[in-house]
Amino acid sequence: MPHLIPSLRVLARVFASVAAVSLAVTTRAQSLLAPERVALDSLAAFKPVTANWQLAAGLAGDPRREKTLTAAPGTGVLVCNPGTTKETRGHLFTAWEHGDLELDLEFLMAPGSNSGVYLQSRYEVQLFDSWGKKNPTSADCGGIYQRWDAARGAGKEGYEGTAPRANASRAPGLWQTLHIEFQAPRFDAAGKKTKNARFTKVLLNGFLIHENVEVTGPTRSAHFEKEPEAPLGPLMIQGDHGAVAIRHLAYKRFDADAHLVVEKLGYQLHSAAFGKIGDYDSKKPTATGVPERFSQAAVEKSGKFALVLTGTLNLTRAGEYAFSPETTSPVRLLIDDRPVITPLERGGQAGKIALAAGPHTVRLDFLHTGNNRPSLDIIAEGPGLAPQSLSGSERSGPAGGRRNPAASSAKKILLEPAADRVRMQRGFVPFEPKKRLYATSVGTPQGVHYAYDLETGALLRAWRGSWIDTAEMWEGRGEPQLAKPTGPALTLNSKPTVALIEKPTTAGWPESADALQSSQGYTLEADGLPVFLSKLSDVSIRDRVAPTADGKALARRLDFKGSLASWETQVLLAEADVITPQPGGGWVIGDRDYYIDWPAGSVHQPTIRKVGDRQLLFVRLSKSTLEAPLSYSLVW
Repeated sequence: MPHLIPSLRVLARVFASVAAVSLAVTTRAQSLLAPERVALDSLAAFKPVTANWQLAAGLAGDPRREKTLTAAPGTGVLVCNPGTTKETRGHLFTAWEHGDLELDLEFLMAPGSNSGVYLQSRYEVQLFDSWGKKNPTSADCGGIYQRWDAARGAGKEGYEGTAPRANASRAPGLWQTLHIEFQAPRFDAAGKKTKNARFTKVLLNGFLIHENVEVTGPTRSAHFEKEPEAPLGPLMIQGDHGAVAIRHLAYKRFDADAHLVVEKLGYQLHSAAFGKIGDYDSKKPTATGVPERFSQAAVEKSGKFALVLTGTLNLTRAGEYAFSPETTSPVRLLIDDRPVITPLERGGQAGKIALAAGPHTVRLDFLHTGNNRPSLDIIAEGPGLAPQSLSGSERSGPAGGRRNPAASSAKKILLEPAADRVRMQRGFVPFEPKKRLYATSVGTPQGVHYAYDLETGALLRAWRGSWIDTAEMWEGRGEPQLAKPTGPALTLNSKPTVALIEKPTTAGWPESADALQSSQGYTLEADGLPVFLSKLSDVSIRDRVAPTADGKALARRLDFKGSLASWETQVLLAEADVITPQPGGGWVIGDRDYYIDWPAGSVHQPTIRKVGDRQLLFVRLSKSTLEAPLSYSLVW
């Protein structure tokens, strides 16, 4: 018998009001200060380059399968195809040098290819075609490469090195993102090292793979073999091991002599409930004093309250500064009586302000109206200044420390599938702009997992590695009821997979399920794999999603039965800004985001329809094809 979902619908109604509110987070928001971007319309940002590097507008040919990348004429992308001579195997060096650095770039690997990003030309984050590897090492994509000393003896030359927390790499021929926050080593006046180099944070395809990893010296194949040959060094991209493409290169350089400090501190505490910030200004405070730090945690208080912190903000450099709050309570920041952070119902709106070097008056208002434990931090960033806390608490990034200690220590309740059986966990699935209420997460022994929306029949997300964290379902009151993926994920869309389309040549795709659509639950195969059941008008649908044998793709099969409605019945395969046929069959979705592989000989013939600036890849069902299986594979 199929499993029905009345209990989930009841639970969804209980928490419907929660779903209407966007998910609140306390981690640092994206910086308001734009990085410096390397204009890849010329090679002016680099030292003289060897012949293996060239500019291109993009990639032609079939970079998914071809080991040499074919450059399309134009600019905007750097393409490296190593040759066999010294003149065709050179590394790429930036004309600028750096110490502490925040770096973003996108890269694309040819099959089997190998490259690396060297901070200060000394410390490598590996770029490698590690697609599908279950247990990555420091030599795999995102790994912090090992050091090397031939004097250690045969088989022992390599040491240290840190593997990524998970294999977050994508298939060859797809664009991937890399974010690095790096702290350069520190040396005293005599040249003695006082701190090792540190990768404070590395994200691969948006997934955190390293945090606070020290490197005691240059890694293998570094351009500079010793420390410190120079206090700074250029960024280096390895160019002698394999074909690689680079684009969207951006960076922020931070300086040791850029400082920000809050001093001459004072506070006023109002121990009562207030409706909004400022309601207490005419009232006598419950307590006043001098806190040790510019932090709400430095003041003794309990219950509901309003707290005003004041002081003098001293800056060593003039320029534009950004201030971002980390809290879910209303907060306001004034500098020289000018609003910088404006209060919201749950937090504050980050802001920017131009400031001269020297002292400035600062006032922070913090309103605690709930029963949860109060938490607040303000992150400042400016010219040459790495993100740092106004409270002086330890931060991560090039300035050092952890950016959000509370988030790092948050309790996790991790679930993994059995070694020989698929598992399914019902629960709300986080998905912008709101969580999906009628969803489930499916974990497989192959380590390839997905989230599925029973209301729309949409494949929401797919990921590899660890399965889900259920702490927000089961810890305490479990109010958010979220089952969060814990492996690196590819996010898809929440639109109905099958829909009735009134104007089949021009219509966009509906955002929500049709009134004639209903979930019929699911049935389980012998190994626990669910097959999802639904109806759309008079058509019954069976939807089976399972990993391929090699774990490199998800295979989806849709079976239909019944009679078609008067409106055209269509099946959505993908929606993106651009969808391109790929050599060998199937399509490249988006700007090389993922692939859809289509079986040869299928009776179903997909079509692309342009709606505004988007493209839809879909299949029209007809009487002659209705009962033929519709199968394809999702590859990323």
